[in-house]
Amino acid sequence: MQNRVVITGLGVISSIGIGIQEFWKNSLAGRSGGKAINYPWMKEDWYTTRIGAPVTGFNPGKFNILDKEISFLDTVSLFALAAAFLALMDAGYSLNLIDAKKGFNSIQGIDPERTGVIIGSGVGGLSTTEISHHLWATCTREGWKRYFLPMLIPNAPAAQVAIKYQAKAECKALSTACAAGTMAIGDAFKLIRDGEIDIALAGGAEAVLSDNDGYGLKGFDLLRTMSTMNDDPEHASRPFDRNRDGFVLSEGAGIVILEKLEHARARGAGIYAEIAGYEANCDAYSMMMLEPNAQQIIRLMKNVASKNGVSLDEIDYINAHGTATIPNDRIETYAIKQVFGKRAYDLVITSTKSMTGHAIAASGAIEAASTAMTIKHQMVPPTINLQTPDPECDLNYLPDGPKEMKIRAAISNSYGFGGHNASLLLKKYA
Repeated sequence: MQNRVVITGLGVISSIGIGIQEFWKNSLAGRSGGKAINYPWMKEDWYTTRIGAPVTGFNPGKFNILDKEISFLDTVSLFALAAAFLALMDAGYSLNLIDAKKGFNSIQGIDPERTGVIIGSGVGGLSTTEISHHLWATCTREGWKRYFLPMLIPNAPAAQVAIKYQAKAECKALSTACAAGTMAIGDAFKLIRDGEIDIALAGGAEAVLSDNDGYGLKGFDLLRTMSTMNDDPEHASRPFDRNRDGFVLSEGAGIVILEKLEHARARGAGIYAEIAGYEANCDAYSMMMLEPNAQQIIRLMKNVASKNGVSLDEIDYINAHGTATIPNDRIETYAIKQVFGKRAYDLVITSTKSMTGHAIAASGAIEAASTAMTIKHQMVPPTINLQTPDPECDLNYLPDGPKEMKIRAAISNSYGFGGHNASLLLKKYA
């Protein structure tokens, strides 16, 4: 018998809010995280894009992170640790400090050997990579840190969360670009469903915007995937709009607490939503572009419902990947029409990225958290900045504000560079 899996805690570090309550309030208000950025490394005429959606007001010391940890961990790990702490607190867990020097905590009431950590990161510790490589390339003798290597590897966020909270079941990292956060939650769902573990901290983290030397922004700038609406950053992320010109780069983390239903019930936990299914596949088409005929995305959405006993007629809402790149939005719209037929026009579909920007591996996890809140409160946040709809993107993308509605089940989709596709199916807990 397969276990039912529920979401009991949400931790979000984003450009529109830190903590699930601030994030949700600003989501419903349609707040934009877009800003003009002027980091010290932004050389004049070096960047075509001079806007982003950074996390602001982030103080890692507020999230059970020691000063010494702050001194040697990359920002991506700090984001993950902060989101994990917020998720645990939101889930109603109590922590016991078991080693003050190392900062180890136990989570009260759980079996550490039945607790897993799965966290995705597209790049890992980019700032640490930049700093350490600069010192190496310039033969500089000062400034080296003993832990440069373990600070930069992509599994650092997952490992640091497991170490901090003594989670001793499966711990792993996914590096599947923009799909990594969604895939991490999906893999954690499978582990609990199949009886391998009882609880998981799962999601994604990324820090490729406010990094040390701007390589992240420059890398995407060279790919010409980002918006260049530098004079209007708050309105630059425009999914499904005729005048969209690319995504707004962001950063942050999203961590969700997943539990076996019996485990959650036994401790009287609050439940946001149930995860009813997960599906992943690959376009096997391009390192950057979605497959134009969307065949694998179509198969993805069909399978995530049919394989898990949910009718397409039960799905009322889709949290779209919605990047605001010209081809992607059209391809995603086409795929939804092919899956749902005429009923596609009855669905409500929104893009969280219209507000948060694109946080790469963190985006899918943040969007999963948003979808869980949407189901819990039966309220859908808007897609902002959709002023002139693209005629090829003619579905209901909810541009005029939040909508209260009945949501039985919802899909949250993510697609990553390299053709990585992932879809989570969430439904109202009953």
